[in-house]
Amino acid sequence: MQKVLVIDDSDDVREVIVNTLTHFGFSAREAKNGAVAIEMAKAERPDLILCDVRMPEMDGYQDVVARCVIWPGFSNVPFIFLTAAMEKSDMRAGWCRARMII
Repeated sequence: MQKVLVIDDSDDVREVIVNTLTHFGFSAREAKNGAVAIEMAKAERPDLILCDVRMPEMDGYQDVVARCVIWPGFSNVPFIFLTAAMEKSDMRAGWCRARMII
């Protein structure tokens, strides 16, 4: 069973994503912030990480991804970023930040 870690500070968003993934046969775990997510990722090594970009304290681009990709064997774990930002400049910024980290 594929393990997916869902990181989002919105309880409603996390619940919908986790319920949907579970319905389709994935083992979905959830974290409400980056600090919790990093500890969960270390302990459980998910097959995929869905991560909100804008969260309090730790953002998804630089904080969560930057800390995860440095661990041995973690460079192959795909990240999918989630955001409510709709401006093209936000999308470009996300792409550039992710490329700089990886």
